[in-house]
Amino acid sequence: MSVMPNTVLIIGDSAESRKVVAGILESTGIFQNKLYCADGRRALHWLRDHAIDMVCCNLHEQNRDALDILINEMQGESEWVDLPVVFFAQPEDRDLLIEGLESGASEGLLVDVETAEIAARIRRHLKNRQRIQALHQAQSRLARMALSDSLTGLFNRAYFDASIEQESARSLRSKNPLSLLFIDLDFFKKINDTHGHQTGDLVLEKVAQVLREQSRSSDTVCRYGGEEFAIILPETPRSHAQMVAERIRRKVSVLDLGFAVTASIGINCAERPEGLVPKVLIAGADEALYAAKRNGRNRCEIAGKPAVHFPDLSFIYPFKQAAATA
Repeated sequence: MSVMPNTVLIIGDSAESRKVVAGILESTGIFQNKLYCADGRRALHWLRDHAIDMVCCNLHEQNRDALDILINEMQGESEWVDLPVVFFAQPEDRDLLIEGLESGASEGLLVDVETAEIAARIRRHLKNRQRIQALHQAQSRLARMALSDSLTGLFNRAYFDASIEQESARSLRSKNPLSLLFIDLDFFKKINDTHGHQTGDLVLEKVAQVLREQSRSSDTVCRYGGEEFAIILPETPRSHAQMVAERIRRKVSVLDLGFAVTASIGINCAERPEGLVPKVLIAGADEALYAAKRNGRNRCEIAGKPAVHFPDLSFIYPFKQAAATA
């Protein structure tokens, strides 16, 4: 198993100060790659552009404030907050090392410390960073599992519920339209009964692939439950949502599975999102889906505009007539 090379960023405001730190690190044999910069501002660019495992700085009175600012910037970014920062200083600057540790540095070492001790301390910080990264990766996997459908890989109902709230709030702020599609496979129970549940699972996977391919990166594609899917389309007017739905319907209908698979799709859109309520948007898409089912399946239906109800004012007419003849 190959070991990834370690990369260190060496910060020093002069070539000589950088050379001192580079010499110390060279003697440890830990770092295969070394990058150099003169100050904390340039260091931020290096951190953004390269995979760096440790930052080592030559600390003295003149650059102490600048390095404090660098550490503060790093602690404000999630990808850098666990990146070890090691200060090196001359013996006469021991007090600066203590101040550096208080400001957030991971380690403070004098340049005259034995190489074996320096190497041991650096390895400890690198191993600790590896453990933290492994923990973050495990947490990310668990989070994805909690929010994803294990069969299709799409987002699940819990993610949909959270996303529709967020997208509705964003639509209200931006005044941009928000559309929602509900996609339901026709006669899916018959597919399971006739061809078996493994084949049914394959159908769901193939349909999920179609939905991903026909959606933008800004759309949220979910398995809503069973054989029903949902797609949230931000900043999407009614006409475009209809085109997307029809494209999906056609792509599903030509899937090569050895038997016919079709989908019914309900569409709803908040063109002018004033007063947008997620539940109303969902209810409209659901109603349109059932209309597609009632009207023959393998079709798209769009939720109608809400009817405008006027109160019955006929009782006023006699009074108006009386007033006219008075």
